[in-house]
Amino acid sequence: MFPKKNELVSAYVIHTRPFQDNKILIDLLTTEYGLVRAVWRLPKKEARVVPASFLPYEVLLKGKKELKSLHLLESTYGRVELTGLKLFTGIYAHELLLKLLPMNLPIASFFEIYEWLITSLQADVPIAPLLRRFEYALFDEIGSTINFNTTTVGAPLESDVLYGFDAQFGLRPYSLDAVKSVARRPLLLVEGRLAMQYAQGQWSNGAVLRLAKELHRHWLNHLLDGKEIEARKLLPTYSYDGERHFDIPVFRT
Repeated sequence: MFPKKNELVSAYVIHTRPFQDNKILIDLLTTEYGLVRAVWRLPKKEARVVPASFLPYEVLLKGKKELKSLHLLESTYGRVELTGLKLFTGIYAHELLLKLLPMNLPIASFFEIYEWLITSLQADVPIAPLLRRFEYALFDEIGSTINFNTTTVGAPLESDVLYGFDAQFGLRPYSLDAVKSVARRPLLLVEGRLAMQYAQGQWSNGAVLRLAKELHRHWLNHLLDGKEIEARKLLPTYSYDGERHFDIPVFRT
């Protein structure tokens, strides 16, 4: 899909880097075209002023090739300032977008999720539920939702059954004795009731959030084939300190 002539679209700046002379490359998250890479010529009198992240813009894009030309960049909102953990959370979200979203794929619904995240980060609300919901929506957008509705063979989950999760095969019923063999050990163990609450998106549930934090780390590692997420270094160090069985994290309601 190519930009329509003289059509302004809503966008957020996700990443910028020097290109040549007084030009920069900008990765934009847009409503109509998804993630777009464009060349932007900085005005001479503002040559060192780079467009800010987390700020909504109206932009004019031109060009039929993958690399677009950015002809207009106008802010539609006053200054947005994220600091501390909120800033690091935004940087983390941007890195996930650049690593996981394909270029030039329309994603109007996900643009709304991103906008919700940035707006919410400006408010005095807990960050963990925001991040987990954002990650979940991103997995769904790229067609890699974690199936916590059924087992690997399509059977419905049972509330009181303990399941082992494997990134390749999904959920399978497990008895605690079954994980004694190293070759058969899952990434985590989860009670059926809690798995269903996760699938329902109960982000205000503390048990769901603890599960999602561990689960999403494994899933991102799976999607990125083990490639490191640099922005994690900015976030608080995480180590699961709950119930374990043969060193496997166990999650229950």
